[in-house]
Amino acid sequence: MTTTTAQSRSAARFLFGEDQDSGQALARALSDSAVIGSLDTPLRLLSQSGRQAVDHQVAAAVHGLLDLDFGDLMVAGWRKQGDLAAAARRTAAKPGSSEVVELASQRISSQHRPLVDLIVNDVHVATVNFQLDIEFLVRALVATVRDGHVVGLDLGSCEVAATLAAEGVQLISRRARFDPVLVIRLPLLLRLGGGADPLPFGAKSPSARSRARRRRLASPPGGRPGGDGSAE
Repeated sequence: MTTTTAQSRSAARFLFGEDQDSGQALARALSDSAVIGSLDTPLRLLSQSGRQAVDHQVAAAVHGLLDLDFGDLMVAGWRKQGDLAAAARRTAAKPGSSEVVELASQRISSQHRPLVDLIVNDVHVATVNFQLDIEFLVRALVATVRDGHVVGLDLGSCEVAATLAAEGVQLISRRARFDPVLVIRLPLLLRLGGGADPLPFGAKSPSARSRARRRRLASPPGGRPGGDGSAE
C-alpha cells in the first residue's frame, strides 16, 4: 500500500508543464495558431502587436477554466461504481469494518467547452470557443473502504490524454502515464443513502460547459481594439 501525499495535478499544468508559466504558454499557442486573426470580425484588422495583446487577454480569461484537478475528475468518473458505493454503505453501517474493492479497468472521459466573449466599447465583437478533452484509462486499481471512506488505493496504472483546441484548431495535446495516488486525496468520504453515487465530500462535479468572464478590450485612439484589457 502506498502512502504518498497527494499533489495537485491540474489540466493546465499537465498540458503546459510544471516549469513554465502556463498562462504565457497558452498565449503563445494562441499567437502561433493565429486563431484570433482567423475570426471573421474586426479583430482581423489588428496589427501584430495588437493581436498579441488580445491573445494574452483571451489566454488570461480562459486559463482559470483549465485549473481542473485530475483527482476530482477521476473520482467523479467513479460515481457509478456500484461496488464502491455498496462497500461504503456496508462499512458505514458497521463502524470499524473495512472492505477491499477491486475496480476494473475503466475509461473516464471529461469534456469541457469554455467560451470567451470579447467586448470593445461595450460592443460584443467576437466569441472564442475552446474545447478541452481529457481521458483517463485506469487499470488494476484496488480501493480500501473503511467506515464509508476510501482510505487507501493500491497502485494500478493510469494513463491520461488531454487536448486543448480553440475554434477547432488544436493548440496542444499530451499523453502520459502517472501514479493515480498522486492525484487522489485520501481519505474520500462517500455520500451514502438515497441511492446517491459515490462522490468525494465537498468535491465539485466538473462542469461540461462553462463561460469565462468577458474581456473588455481597450480601444486606442484609432478605434481599433488592442492593448491591455480588464475583466468585467
